[in-house]
Amino acid sequence: MPILKDIYSATTKGNYKDMEELVRKAVGAGEHPNDIVNKALSPAMIEVGDKFGTGELYMPDMLLSAKAMQTAMAVLKPLLKGDDALVEKGTVVIGTVKGDLHDIGKNLVITMAEGQGFNVVDLGIDVDYSKFVDAVKEHKPQIVAFSGLLTTTLANIPEHIKALEDAGLRDSVKLAVGGAPVTRDFADRYGIEIYAPDASGAAKKFIENVK
Repeated sequence: MPILKDIYSATTKGNYKDMEELVRKAVGAGEHPNDIVNKALSPAMIEVGDKFGTGELYMPDMLLSAKAMQTAMAVLKPLLKGDDALVEKGTVVIGTVKGDLHDIGKNLVITMAEGQGFNVVDLGIDVDYSKFVDAVKEHKPQIVAFSGLLTTTLANIPEHIKALEDAGLRDSVKLAVGGAPVTRDFADRYGIEIYAPDASGAAKKFIENVK
């Protein structure tokens, strides 16, 4: 339907100002909210992420597209609650590790993951080890994601993992890590299953690891 193409285009171009009107128009025309997510918003954000990864788009572009998607989801989420057609792929608990106050990358990952059908529990920034443990006990996620932008705070990640181990929770989840200083080697060193260099890649890895 043309309206879905318009929503797709608005997302890729970061046109958040027209997004609410477009989404409400689509719903009014009979488009199922789940189809708006799966056929327009999600693939558009994957395209944006791919172009960001190849250097065709830059961080400001990515942030505008994320804002467009968030605007759309603000309209759609109330309509999707309790809908049997919405099958969540799983739950992700995410937070910026203790000692780090950055959240742009984390918030992008949240947007991408929600767009792909995940329930995301955002613990915020400067998250203490115990908060991750409590969140795993409460929400029983499939994935726990650590975000960090500072090289100095990466040293805290092993302590976060140890806290989960001490609580007997490590084997019940898959761990993910991301942020500018993080590498695949770093993830492998600490037995972290999921690593991606960008938000789009993270969402794809989440899907692969809950199948």
